[in-house]
Amino acid sequence: MIEQQTATRRKIVLALQGGGSHGAFTWGVLDRLLDDPTIDIIGMTGTSAGAMNGTVLVDGLVRGGPTEARAGLRRYWQAVGAMPGFGSLFSNVDGEVAAMTPLESIPAYNEMMDKSVSPYDLPRSINPLRSMLMELIDFDRLRSQEEIQLVLCATNARTARRHIFTNQDISIDAVLASACLPQFFRAVEIDGEPYWDGGWTGNPALGPLVMKIPECDLIIVRIDPANRSDTPRTLRDIFERTTEISFNSAFWLELLAGAIILRSGQHGHLQQLLEQIRFHIIEAGPIMERFPMSSKRNNYPPMLEYLHDLGRRTGDDWMAQNGDALGHRSTYDLQQLLPVKVWGPEQHSD
Repeated sequence: MIEQQTATRRKIVLALQGGGSHGAFTWGVLDRLLDDPTIDIIGMTGTSAGAMNGTVLVDGLVRGGPTEARAGLRRYWQAVGAMPGFGSLFSNVDGEVAAMTPLESIPAYNEMMDKSVSPYDLPRSINPLRSMLMELIDFDRLRSQEEIQLVLCATNARTARRHIFTNQDISIDAVLASACLPQFFRAVEIDGEPYWDGGWTGNPALGPLVMKIPECDLIIVRIDPANRSDTPRTLRDIFERTTEISFNSAFWLELLAGAIILRSGQHGHLQQLLEQIRFHIIEAGPIMERFPMSSKRNNYPPMLEYLHDLGRRTGDDWMAQNGDALGHRSTYDLQQLLPVKVWGPEQHSD
């Protein structure tokens, strides 16, 4: 009876973007997906906050199934909200208002950000996430399990190439490397190599996981805004927007490469792999674009809960509209990314 129930479950692979505190939106989406008893998560790729969410998720699934995964994610985000941070500046502000308040309006924040200080100019400090993750996650169990494929992405600060960590070499350092923003933290050294945030080279990295999985549905949870209503003017805003653009570019270029392979008609191994994957994207772009870029560093607990609830509602709406497609067809067509000027109007279906 158990085998029959397992056979009818829809095999899902998750691709989780980074975005700091905005990762609480992904938490809400995952919370909704874990509620569905017909979903069987067999793989996860994540970068930065996506790596945090994904590692906690897989640890929970291996530890005790969806119930434990949901509990682990809540423990993680509650711990993030309890950490000292910019959120304490909003202690007397309503939650939803605080979520939308730019940190740039706070004098103390501006004073800190305007100081041109490298993390290497300061005494070496321990990333506060390290002890929290070590307490929440059993990394030995993650490395030994083979039920769920886990892929994390980091950027080698010396070679500018991306590095992929998989089940066998997942560690606390790999997770922290994937989320290491160099303006705040020293590079994470692993086997003598320095690593920065994986967003520059794969947000998240799709190819390495696609090569490992059978026929399945790939659900991409997007949180990094592609659009902004205003043109950045301050040096800080320009820097943050260029980082945001580069993080998005790594993601879109990888999807575009998949679209080109599918359109090529060569029927090679990569095309066969892509043809057996059904692509889906869950996002709340118009709402997430209203959040200032600095809110990615705001760990005010009501904001995290607001984003969780937004993600949960977005996941619920997506499942109501697209849940029947899982196991049958894509709800996102990669080939719509191909420009008409490259392929010609007669080859472009849009």
